[in-house]
Amino acid sequence: MVYNLEYLNNLIESKLEESLYLEYKSAASLDKQNNKTTEISKDVSAFANSDGGVLIYGIHEDDKNELLPKSLDPICKKDFSKEWLEQIIQDKIQPRLEKIKIHPIEIDSNQIIYVVEIEKSNTAHQAFDKKYYKRFNFNSTAMNDYEIRDIFNRAKNPEISLEFRFIDQRKRLEVIARNISSTYAMYVNIKIKLSQSVLLNQYYKKVDDGNFEINLDNTIRDIIDTEFGIGSARHKYGPSRYEPILPTQGFTIETFDLTDHAFEKDSTISWEVFCDNATPKRGDVKFYDLLK
Repeated sequence: MVYNLEYLNNLIESKLEESLYLEYKSAASLDKQNNKTTEISKDVSAFANSDGGVLIYGIHEDDKNELLPKSLDPICKKDFSKEWLEQIIQDKIQPRLEKIKIHPIEIDSNQIIYVVEIEKSNTAHQAFDKKYYKRFNFNSTAMNDYEIRDIFNRAKNPEISLEFRFIDQRKRLEVIARNISSTYAMYVNIKIKLSQSVLLNQYYKKVDDGNFEINLDNTIRDIIDTEFGIGSARHKYGPSRYEPILPTQGFTIETFDLTDHAFEKDSTISWEVFCDNATPKRGDVKFYDLLK
C-alpha cells in the first residue's frame, strides 16, 4: 500500500467508514498531556492485539456520523514530529512493538498527517494504564483474561501467509505458502476458489456460480527408485507426506495455467488457510490488484 495525499483524499471522497482495521483521529488526539499519550498507547496496542490495521492521525470525523472521515486536519510538524510519536508508542506500550511503521504525509512545510501501520502481534501488549485492549465495534476495548491468554498462545502456533506470483509472462500463477511466524508449520491445508474462466485446466472440482474450489496442501512425494530404459528414466514415488515449512520459508503449493481472461477486473481469488492449531485465515484478492 502506498500512503500519500491521494490516498487520504480518496478515503474522504469515498467516505470510507472506520472498521476493525481502520480508525481516524483528529489533530487534537496528539497532545503531550499524559491522558492523551495514554490514549495513543491504548489505540495502537489494540490494533496489535487484534488483527492489525491502520490508525490515521490528522483526519476530522463527520459531525453526524463519527465513523466517516470529513476532512483533513493536519498536525503541526514542529510540535509533534514523527520521532516524538515513535517514542510515545515505544515508551508507553509494553512490550515494545516491533511490527509498526509510521508514514508521514506532508501537507505543506509545517503541516503533516501520520498514517500508523500496525501489524498483528504474536504476543499481548499492555497500554500505559496497565490494561490490555482490543479492537471491538470500531473502538479500543479492554480485554478479558481469556482473550489475553489467547494472544499469548499466538507465539505457539504458526502463521501462514499466501503469496501469488505471475510467471512465464503472466501465463501462469504460482501460489506460495510462506511461514511468517517463529514456529514451524507442519500441516497446511488451503482452499482456493477461482472462476472457471481464468483457468486453462478444467479438471478441478466445480462449485456454485461457475467457480472451481481447489484443495491444496504442503505434501510431497519422495523418489524411492528410478528405472532406466533406452534413452529414458522412470521415477517411482513413495506415499505422500507433509513437508514442514520452517520460519520465513516458502513452499510452492501449486502453479495454475491461466487463460486470457485472468486479468479482467472482476477476476478474484478467494482463499482459506488452515494450519495446525492456528486460527483459520480467509481473504480474497483481484488478479488486477496483483499487478500493482
